[in-house]
Amino acid sequence: MLYLGGHTTDQPEGSSGLARVSYDLVRGFGDAEPLAGPPDPSWLVRGEGEDPVLYAVSEGGGGAVARVRPGQGVVASAASGGEGPCHVAVGPDGRWLVVSNYVGGSIGLVAADGDLLELVDSLEFEGDGPHERQDAPHAHQAVFLDARRLLVCDLGTDRVHEVSIEDGTLRHTGDAVLLSGTGPRHLALAPGRDDLAWVVGELDQLVHVLRHDGSGWQVVQSVTTDPDGPEPGETTAGVVVSPDGAHLYVSTRGADTVSVYAVADDGTLTMRQQVVTAHWPRFVGWVPGHEGHRLLVAAEREGSVDVLAVDEGQLEQTGHSLAWAAPTCVV
Repeated sequence: MLYLGGHTTDQPEGSSGLARVSYDLVRGFGDAEPLAGPPDPSWLVRGEGEDPVLYAVSEGGGGAVARVRPGQGVVASAASGGEGPCHVAVGPDGRWLVVSNYVGGSIGLVAADGDLLELVDSLEFEGDGPHERQDAPHAHQAVFLDARRLLVCDLGTDRVHEVSIEDGTLRHTGDAVLLSGTGPRHLALAPGRDDLAWVVGELDQLVHVLRHDGSGWQVVQSVTTDPDGPEPGETTAGVVVSPDGAHLYVSTRGADTVSVYAVADDGTLTMRQQVVTAHWPRFVGWVPGHEGHRLLVAAEREGSVDVLAVDEGQLEQTGHSLAWAAPTCVV
């Protein structure tokens, strides 16, 4: 069973937002079933446990995060700690949620206790960048390194912030400084490691290899997602790594491609393949239970979710496609 998230604003009722759908490796998708949920659930993450539970951001209004039980709807919600939440991460022990607020340039720390959610702290970043979209901080994604340490991509400041959770309080402990005008959107950690990450630059159409040398994070390589040169209107979006760490997959909107990179032992990248996708591939991720073998691509403006097969790291079309308006996340 897959769960879809997406925008509901300006979309036909019952054809967008939160839904669930079955997927079979041979037959493909079943029919999507709309689910009750918050407005504009643009990012989802599954909670741990036997009973299905989802955490979803709600971009509208003042910003919120919700706990959703499929079939029951929202069972708890809390403020996200800022405006325009676009991502939520669940800590390894399930105790904490960290919500990234794009408009507010902040992250919120939410305590998860059963079905109860409570915002306990927030942290607002400072700074800007040279691009017209970098007038202020824009937190886009938080990734847990362990139960108390995080990396936060800040599109507005060209930084990946180091943050720690200490006694229910967020502390800004350092920064990885990227190239001016990068616009870091999302990152993927190397499997089983906390010293190597690949950061997608939404504004420069580059993937930056970020490595910790014991004293701090350093950019050791930057590779393009468009060998012919970026065009106006292109924005790099999603990133996911194979479970064995051997290949990296990055989507670029506008160019409408997924780029496949081979990963060397030192984490550096070599592009091996590019495949054309449906329009505006905002999200890439694995089919749960088939990580490294089936890649999901959510094409927001096309209104489709497509599945690509993976063979020795390379992508192949399966012909499996689901029509769903404005999809932005699939888990």
